[in-house]
Amino acid sequence: MSDLHDDAQKESDRRRAERYIVNLPTDVMIKGRRVTCKLVDISEGGALIETMGPVTVGDKVSLDLPNVGPTIATVVRVSASHIAMAFPGAIIISSIVR
Repeated sequence: MSDLHDDAQKESDRRRAERYIVNLPTDVMIKGRRVTCKLVDISEGGALIETMGPVTVGDKVSLDLPNVGPTIATVVRVSASHIAMAFPGAIIISSIVR
């Protein structure tokens, strides 16, 4: 049971900023190709999008954040339908989460 608690603690430590569910349509540039996606959630430090793009962990992408504009991010996790990314610094998300 200690392993489960340790895993939960690591997950909690990894996400220091509050995440906001937004479910907004947008685009992401992946390897020079514009791909339509849905911005599922966002925090000051990263975002989760729903899309099927040809990316691998460590790739740099440009996410077109609504009311903010293109923002560079690094892919940190990829699944069959989602891409998680981290921003190089904190971004102001007040214009996105209303």
